Amino acid sequence: MFKNSKERMIAISDGVFAVVITIMVLDIKEPIGNLSGLESHRLVIQLLSYLISFGVVAQYWVFHQELFTNLKTVTIKILIGNLYYLCPICLIPFATTWLSNSFISKESAISFAALMFIVNLFQLWLFRLVINQNRRDRLRLTNHDIEEFWSVKAMLSISVVYLIVSLLVPKLLLVVIGLGILSRVLVTRVIRFYQRKKDL
Repeated sequence: MFKNSKERMIAISDGVFAVVITIMVLDIKEPIGNLSGLESHRLVIQLLSYLISFGVVAQYWVFHQELFTNLKTVTIKILIGNLYYLCPICLIPFATTWLSNSFISKESAISFAALMFIVNLFQLWLFRLVINQNRRDRLRLTNHDIEEFWSVKAMLSISVVYLIVSLLVPKLLLVVIGLGILSRVLVTRVIRFYQRKKDL
């Protein structure tokens, strides 16, 4: 009689991602009058914070939509896991605003890095739930699935680096996160390269 709906789970997830991205851009305040040195610096930090946060959220969305493409059975565990995953993502606009308004203070940097770690931890857990369910439904993991799972593990490891940077040199956090996004892409490319060689 009762059945968990994959469509509704994806719909609410897409809605959360769309709202998160929209809210982040609304926090960028336009300069009033002539741009002083301090105002210019504030604007650069705000724009950089937004662009990096946008990249982070976009990356999570790409992984999320790929994760559920072949899922046949939505269990209550997966529904709850998905909600736990979305919860810290909803905090990204708050962390982004705090980071930019405080000119990347140590406290805001640590909070942002800790949030990335929590999201990545829940993302890994959600991937495990979906992979286990797909195996129960007798769906085989493709090379692409394995590649995505390794990328998610890499993202969790990279977020540990974010935490260390936020503790030691918080002002460099946004640069390191930007490099982290690039390194995740490089990890994916390396995995694809070795998969292709293996398949030959």
